[in-house]
Amino acid sequence: MNRKYLLLICMICSLSTSAQSVAPQLDTLLRNTLDSMRTLLNNKSLSAAIQIDANTSWSYATGVSEENPNVYVTPDHVYEIGSVTKTMTAGAILKLVDQGILNLDDSIHQWLPPMNFVDSNITIRQLLRHQSGLYDVLANPSNQPTLLNDMNKIWTPQELIDTFLMAPLAAPGGTWNYCNTNYFLLAMIIKAATGQEYHQLIRSNFFTSLQLNDIAIPAFETLSSNVAHVWIDLNGDNIVDDAHNLYFNWLSLNSTAGAAGGYYATAKDVSKWMRAYMRGDFHSPVVMQEAKSTITAPGLPGGTYGLGLMKKTFLGLDGYGHGGDLSYSSSSWYFPSKDISISVLNNDSRKISWDLISTVTALLKTYNNWLILTAVNTSTLIESGLKIFPSPCSNNLHLRFVANKGILTRLLIINAFGQLVQSQSIVLKEGVNQIDVQTANLPNGYYTIHIQDEHQWIQDKFVVQHLN
Repeated sequence: MNRKYLLLICMICSLSTSAQSVAPQLDTLLRNTLDSMRTLLNNKSLSAAIQIDANTSWSYATGVSEENPNVYVTPDHVYEIGSVTKTMTAGAILKLVDQGILNLDDSIHQWLPPMNFVDSNITIRQLLRHQSGLYDVLANPSNQPTLLNDMNKIWTPQELIDTFLMAPLAAPGGTWNYCNTNYFLLAMIIKAATGQEYHQLIRSNFFTSLQLNDIAIPAFETLSSNVAHVWIDLNGDNIVDDAHNLYFNWLSLNSTAGAAGGYYATAKDVSKWMRAYMRGDFHSPVVMQEAKSTITAPGLPGGTYGLGLMKKTFLGLDGYGHGGDLSYSSSSWYFPSKDISISVLNNDSRKISWDLISTVTALLKTYNNWLILTAVNTSTLIESGLKIFPSPCSNNLHLRFVANKGILTRLLIINAFGQLVQSQSIVLKEGVNQIDVQTANLPNGYYTIHIQDEHQWIQDKFVVQHLN
């Protein structure tokens, strides 16, 4: 019979909800991580942000916007975020579903007039989930030459569909196939249902309350923020050039990307949006459950797709979010078990959104490691006397402490790899509490146990040791 002797280290930690920025030590670690990833990717710049709670965030940018002389990026520079925009358009649609104005299973013909190559039985759900079978208007060979022919033209979704749509690729409701046409039709449905343009509804529903001041679609809104210049190989010589003057003033491209990918934003604003949206701050639990119900998505590396969002695993943790590519690239994700969002933006066209996944992962790993190593006792929920016994545990774990208020909350168990392995609802009472937790199904090893306060997480470590 083998025994595994493990050291039990007990610490309590929480994240302050009043602080505006992270601890200096964490800031340094995250900066070093982003600098290292930019060196590894060998691109012009990266901008990243982590939204930890409603009032606490980290942001940093590294690299150049312009050269000769160098103009270095800052966290206040905006980048084009491409298809991360789809989460915003989807959010606007889902808000209308919550309000009873739309239904996910409404067919197009209930809201839009007949159109060539568009099956009127396609549903809103199928548009959101890329199961319409429609042809992507941005894939039409004549699309880019037409947009270049008149760079100042502002395109409407209806004009795009009338001009560039071709025969469908499949019947509605079948295999997943990524298609920007779906989101142009959703923009038209928003207009038909509300009388407002999609970007007006998105701003009034979400951006205003979140105070997102550095996010806009230049073809339709004023963007006064500093723009990180995009670098594109304009001459076919495998050398990227500063293409800002051409790209930023290409209004026909920006208006065409529109509801599918037209926004510029800072990493800070994207992360603040992604956390608030994905955690359900704007929508009912029922609607968010629908949004997060995903299907197999051929072509998404290790990912599945829901209603305008992707689901992917990072370090064993579920992440919900989206990537975006339109010469710039972006990657933004929310991690429910940590209740944080991480966004990374790039201005070098040689890299695509899937190249940024490694940077999101590296930042998540740095953050997780810091949480484990720097736990402090600043809980507002647990007043005194937190005890975990026995030490170590085998089949059962007992928590005893004094709480300063009663609350319905959750208890999470996370393993040493950051994976959520157990979750349960708990009811705390004011005064002495004892909570019994079953650990018989947990393998030997280190774990952290998390109790959610109204505004923060309380964390403590424990060890499971079964005798073989």
